[in-house]
Amino acid sequence: MNSILSSVKGRKWFSLPLIIPLILIIIIGLVTLYSTLILPTGGLGDTSILTKQILFIIVGCILFIVISYLDLSYLKFWQVQLIIYLITIVLLIAVLIFGPTIKNVKRWLVIGGVQIQPSEIAKLTVIVLTAFIFSLKKKYNEWVLFLFSFFLMLPIFFLIYKEPSGSMAFLTLAIWFIIAFLGLNNPLRNSILLSIIGLTVGAFLLTSVVGNNIWYLLLIPAAIIAIFGFYTKNNWKTFVIISVLLALFVGGLTSITWNKVLKPYQKDRIIAFVNPEETTDDIGFNVNQSKIAIGSGQIFGKGFGNGTQSKRNFLPEFRTDFIFASYAEEFGLLGGVFLISLYAAIIVICFIAAINSSTDTIQSLLCVGIGIKILLEVFINIGTNTGGIPATGIPLPLMSAGGTITVMTLLELGVVHNIILRNNQKIRTENADIITTYED
Repeated sequence: MNSILSSVKGRKWFSLPLIIPLILIIIIGLVTLYSTLILPTGGLGDTSILTKQILFIIVGCILFIVISYLDLSYLKFWQVQLIIYLITIVLLIAVLIFGPTIKNVKRWLVIGGVQIQPSEIAKLTVIVLTAFIFSLKKKYNEWVLFLFSFFLMLPIFFLIYKEPSGSMAFLTLAIWFIIAFLGLNNPLRNSILLSIIGLTVGAFLLTSVVGNNIWYLLLIPAAIIAIFGFYTKNNWKTFVIISVLLALFVGGLTSITWNKVLKPYQKDRIIAFVNPEETTDDIGFNVNQSKIAIGSGQIFGKGFGNGTQSKRNFLPEFRTDFIFASYAEEFGLLGGVFLISLYAAIIVICFIAAINSSTDTIQSLLCVGIGIKILLEVFINIGTNTGGIPATGIPLPLMSAGGTITVMTLLELGVVHNIILRNNQKIRTENADIITTYED
């Protein structure tokens, strides 16, 4: 009885290094959203979006707490994984059949007056499913698992793309690939293979978009790396040859996709980024207004409630896709750096949790996958806001107004929090055992 009481007393119920930056980002997001409601003439506009966001955060926090103390070992059962996968597929199909058309796209299901975006749920499904599959490495060949996870991910990719949501589809694909890549053995060899494929595909894509001979700047290093990998170790030769053939195939497919598959507005976004001087003003309008808003904030910002770009409707989607610009306009460069630092802290904590869980493949890959997901979302959103990458519709986690991404982000971090607490408890138990043994 005494041992049980001492175990409960010694247990930590929260991990402050994760909780503190999480709470600060939530507060910053709500403050920024409230600021966008202040009218130029004074007073507040429609506050329903703020009320909804607060409710979503409350639901997300409840899920965060519940998930933090659940037994995640159930994720190691294939029956549970199958149920999660099938539910996700059904939701994505339901969007295409029953989802309302909003701004010429079908991305949401409306249930009880609440919009649910299944593609956000699908990202977590891909993380959980891929982590589970690569936890079976001791039983099955890793490349068989790689292909198996790829074929399971493809329906999710195509269903999201058909909404249409190209940016979300390719983000989901990127999340899968990074987790699968990290799940494979021999990281040095895999880095060489990834470099060959990435550089070659990039060369094909660049020559398709730009239309000149600059592609060789990428193809030459790809060839050098391929030669290096081929002659480094004999057992790498087959992998290098396969990666070269795969790179050429995917590169050719990329060119065909650019010329035959991508819609004009998707091409326009990429062209506006690569060669903005030769595009019409309206294509890069959103990004230009975002850059103006961020630049006008300068070092210290204009102050809370004093943003002009959003309040005078120059900045589009200033509560969702471009909320970082709204925030940076009022809180400046220092505020932006502080916010990015908070995200960086959460991402690093996810990766540290993955390292501490290295003996449990599924938990380790879950932490890596969630960290990578948040990293890519932050990078893409802020990159879009600053004009660093082509415009996409990826919201900023816990900052952008939106129910599904807010709830899902908090749920995902609840998974990481769960793993951190279990790792801490395991370390404390091991230390107690060592002390007990020493005293005996």
